[in-house]
Amino acid sequence: MKSYKDEIKGINPDPRQVYALKNSPTLLQFLSNDQTGNIRLDSAEASVYHFLRDLEHVKIKVLEVKYPELTARKIFPVDNTTPEGAEKTGYEIVDYIGGAKIQANNTNDIRRVDIKSDWIDVKVKQVENFYDYSFRDIRAAQFSGRPLQQTKAKASQRDIEEQINTIAWAGDSAFKINGVLSDGNGIIETALSATMANMTPEELNDAITAKAAEMHSASRGVFSPDTLVLPPAQYDRLFDARFLQSTDLSPGQWILKNNRHVKRILPAPELMADSGVNRFKVPVGVLFEYNRDYIALEVPMAPTMRAPHPTLTGFQVLNEARVAGAFVKQPLSARIITGI
Repeated sequence: MKSYKDEIKGINPDPRQVYALKNSPTLLQFLSNDQTGNIRLDSAEASVYHFLRDLEHVKIKVLEVKYPELTARKIFPVDNTTPEGAEKTGYEIVDYIGGAKIQANNTNDIRRVDIKSDWIDVKVKQVENFYDYSFRDIRAAQFSGRPLQQTKAKASQRDIEEQINTIAWAGDSAFKINGVLSDGNGIIETALSATMANMTPEELNDAITAKAAEMHSASRGVFSPDTLVLPPAQYDRLFDARFLQSTDLSPGQWILKNNRHVKRILPAPELMADSGVNRFKVPVGVLFEYNRDYIALEVPMAPTMRAPHPTLTGFQVLNEARVAGAFVKQPLSARIITGI
């Protein structure tokens, strides 16, 4: 196992941060008051570097933490092409009008072809929080040679990720931001003939196959649903059940191997009845085609921890992100499955 000193050897703080902190009145006060005999700091520059390298180490470790139960950015395409500073973003829906017809000789009633377009505006929402370290925290870390506590940074990151995930799934009605499960985003709702718990393995296979075919047919063959997302209990049922004629295959395995549409089946706790982001209040599934041009989560700025800001008692670290919910550009490319 690497020692802490070995882990931070390759971390080089931004010189601008070093300059700002070296010239900070609060940091200078902290350094000048530290001559107590208990802890000796060799120089202001060395102390600044210690704190910044320590903080970068914390950020790196926090960003390594995975939160698989927050699924939106794992399941759906993410679009981050909108500039970070934009207050509004959106997308254009383009359609064709007019057409052609058989034309008689020497007539001038030729049909005109044109396009019509609608622009959908969406507000970009700022999500932020901060965490702090006191001078006492910094002194203790420097004295012991151990890194700053990562707990605060992890809590900050977790909160930001939860906000992004909630907006991606449920939207934000106050800001008129849509999520995947929002009412009014255009996605069609369709019910299974029976709940999955009461279906035989053969019926499970037939029901999922029928829904994929139904969606493909309704779009005149334009959209092919390749991803099915289910609550954990329904996901387990699909993969734990076994066909009567074979103990080796589950309906889920059969679908992934043989269905010409569905190629990915994923669990999502957010689709449970009591998830807090599911407006249906009963378990639902989502069937869609994974294509950023059809459906995408708009995240102009992923979670970003800023440079430390000096305060009277230590330093604050701002963590911020920008998100605009889910863009359902082609509603026929997705279905919400109820009655599961």
